Amino acid sequence: MVDKHDVIVVGAGPGGCAAAYYLAKRGYDVVLLEKAKVPGQRNVTGGVLYGSYIPGYGLIDLIPEFESEAPLERRVVRYRLAMISSPSYPGEYRYRSVSPDARSYRVLEITEGSLLDRFVHRGISTGHDYTVIRAKFDRWFSRKVEEVGGIVVTATAVEDLVFEGDRVIGVRTDREELYADLVIDASGVTSKLVIKAGLRGPLQPWQVYHGVKQVYQLGEEEINRRFGLKSGEGVAIAVMGDFLHGAIGGGFIYTNRDTISVGIVVSIDSMIDSVRKEVDKVGKPLDILEEMVSHPYVSRYLEGAKLVEYSAHNIPKGHKTMLEKPLKSGFLVVGDALGSFVKIGGLIDGMRRAIATGIMAAQTYIYARKHHDFSEKTLAVYLDLLEPIYRDIRRSARNSLLSESRLLYGPGYRLILRLLGRSETTVINNQAVERDAIQRIQERTGLLVYEEDKIYSHIKVDYERANRDPYKLWVPACPVNCYTISVPGKGIFASYRDLYRYNLEMLRRSKSLKGNGSLASEAIRETWRDVARAEVRFDHVACVSCGTCWVIGHPAIDFNPERGGHGVKFRYS
Repeated sequence: MVDKHDVIVVGAGPGGCAAAYYLAKRGYDVVLLEKAKVPGQRNVTGGVLYGSYIPGYGLIDLIPEFESEAPLERRVVRYRLAMISSPSYPGEYRYRSVSPDARSYRVLEITEGSLLDRFVHRGISTGHDYTVIRAKFDRWFSRKVEEVGGIVVTATAVEDLVFEGDRVIGVRTDREELYADLVIDASGVTSKLVIKAGLRGPLQPWQVYHGVKQVYQLGEEEINRRFGLKSGEGVAIAVMGDFLHGAIGGGFIYTNRDTISVGIVVSIDSMIDSVRKEVDKVGKPLDILEEMVSHPYVSRYLEGAKLVEYSAHNIPKGHKTMLEKPLKSGFLVVGDALGSFVKIGGLIDGMRRAIATGIMAAQTYIYARKHHDFSEKTLAVYLDLLEPIYRDIRRSARNSLLSESRLLYGPGYRLILRLLGRSETTVINNQAVERDAIQRIQERTGLLVYEEDKIYSHIKVDYERANRDPYKLWVPACPVNCYTISVPGKGIFASYRDLYRYNLEMLRRSKSLKGNGSLASEAIRETWRDVARAEVRFDHVACVSCGTCWVIGHPAIDFNPERGGHGVKFRYS
């Protein structure tokens, strides 16, 4: 007789741990499978964990003592949205004797309680909100599962579902098959199980946000001083401005105990559109992040801080990805795999919804168990439990009509800044000599810990198909150097902006432009001609498993979970 568990949960993030903890605490036989060697090593968040949510479905309901037990960084006591313009030489000083490094910009800070706040934060605070580092938090959460009798198995990649007819009866890992009455998919935005179950196809660029983050070490007391905080207090700041170059999204700053998380989250479709339209300005996601970090409004917080980690992650747009049918006989979906994610004003909010949907899935199992039936008909009670989540998603969809509109990200915020913002003047340091993207990213990935799989590559590239793509936009969108293009006679490039600059310099040297048009416009045309004829190169060693290449490059690119716990191991994300 084949051994069978009551429930198999795939993925030891907040949603998976919540489902497993809820069930194991009530005595059910639960196995929690995690692809990383230690839960949290692969996970990235901005990130604020909102401890309270729908009554009965918050972390504080699941584990009332979490505030005294969990490895929390700081309790968030302030939220802020900052709109900033690009620094420019102050026109009012044009005819005065001022430093050539003087720059002025406009800024509008929208804080909780202000008149505009209801359009931004809308009472997001719950009183139990904390910045967290997932490498620490998920490890703690998975240990809580073990404490109540759950089985946690790490370094195990779930690669497929096991079916009996139309019903899911288990999973196939990279080592064996496991069986259960119910499989709960909490494997995140890169889940292939939802595809295997026939619940949706591969995600498209318009359905996904892309996040890139840098973590800076500074020291607890210095963070308190710079942000005006008391010990244990934290702040969450959302940022929007010209540094986005038309990409829809924004930046963020979160204070941890002795580090600061700084990053961007942008819609992938708008990001690659920015590369297409402004290849002379944007070549990689890192370019957007670096421009934000160098802005005097942001750089003042980071002066003298040490960069300790670089990471990237994709995030589902809830209003574009939330599954209408999140179940199949023997199978439920929770968290990011479900699409239970919203953008609240300038802030993103997914972890508490992952926890809530994990609890709801656990309750659905208990209901189905009482009825001795794990068919779709019985599991459909999950849809009733999810109704508050669906309401959130529908509200988010309505809000996105303005909050993610071209009107707001174009003339809208500039008009708001002109009318309501204040002017700031500062002196900037001379900019360092620019290096190409390959060098800058290698510097950052050199901070990371990798365990290379010398046998198996979790990403498969159909090179013939990939090389036929005239734009190959997953190459510049990749946050690291997994992908490059080889341009005959010119070299290897990870950034199309770098290729543009190479072409511009060659044109300047040759002065060979004939007829109408500028050197810059001809360099742009030459860049896209080069991209069309270039050959794609791929190296999985530096991969951070964000899945961006799969979102943009499918079907030329296929993405799977790493086996045996190999891959990147984040420490501060």
